[in-house]
Amino acid sequence: MLSSCTQERDGVKLFYQIHCLVDSLSTENVEKLKRTIAPFSAFSGIEFCDISKNDAYPFKLVSQLFLRLNPFAKKRFSKMILCRLLLASIFPQYEKIIMFDVDTLFVGDISESFFIPMDGEYFGATKEDFSLIGIHSANDLFASRLNWSKGMGVKLNHKSLTFQEVGILYENPFNAGFMLVNLALWRESHLEEKLIDFFKTRDEGLLLPEQDLFVLVCQGRILEMPCKYNVHPRMVGTRMIPKKTDACMLHFYADEKPWKHFRYPYSEEWHQVAFKTSFESLVFKNLVGKIETFTELNDHNKKSFFEFLNTRLNKKFLIQYVLFKIFKKLESFCLR
Repeated sequence: MLSSCTQERDGVKLFYQIHCLVDSLSTENVEKLKRTIAPFSAFSGIEFCDISKNDAYPFKLVSQLFLRLNPFAKKRFSKMILCRLLLASIFPQYEKIIMFDVDTLFVGDISESFFIPMDGEYFGATKEDFSLIGIHSANDLFASRLNWSKGMGVKLNHKSLTFQEVGILYENPFNAGFMLVNLALWRESHLEEKLIDFFKTRDEGLLLPEQDLFVLVCQGRILEMPCKYNVHPRMVGTRMIPKKTDACMLHFYADEKPWKHFRYPYSEEWHQVAFKTSFESLVFKNLVGKIETFTELNDHNKKSFFEFLNTRLNKKFLIQYVLFKIFKKLESFCLR
């Protein structure tokens, strides 16, 4: 993200303060993240808030609310998603913030999004294109959600969303993976209380918990942002994002995560960035572990895969990786 961001706007220097909400993140990984953004320290900073180590409000409430979700939602999502409902309390020092998911890849400058005017909207977000997944009406979305519920073992009851509510979701297909949040208005309107109250009436009936809540509670007061700020890779080449250069942030919000398969859209670009971080050894280990999957189709794929690795591996890195493997073997041997 920082490598793509503008450092100055209208003669004023910009500073990017990053707040990472984490759940039991190890000290080692915290240090790796700090080292990763160190080259950008002149115009950025990073802080960590571990919700597992904080029993005070609002984090205690997050844990309590998470327990009310259905088994599918608990398995698919982290309780971190419910922090979004309480952003005004988590960040009392700010009036406006940008919030985004971690399964993302920044390919352009997002700084301009922060300066988009807001006039009475609780937040700004982009819309999904349901037609990409074969949904062309509220009936289609309702049927899709029914099938999804059955397939995931989510029982239909009085807490399930009604057809009318699903219709609202269809007309307002906002994705919460990137949000420009008007925290000042949240506080003024007591929005957190409204979100929590509605959550308690639906909890176990929610499939996309916080995203559905935002749309249903805030309908009419959501700013539609340019879709370039939250682009699913499958949107590139469509009417919404005609060219790759039109995107600012790629969001891998479906099952095609780039670290799972090298042939998924934008997997190569994601790995290019990942190799530049302090997690390069883990990234390489993950690639090696999945090499049979990556190269199973034909020799051309195998060749292109190794050519990709060849351009990103050097002697220093290979030595570091070999030493890393030796250390792990010795560690395992000593523990026997």
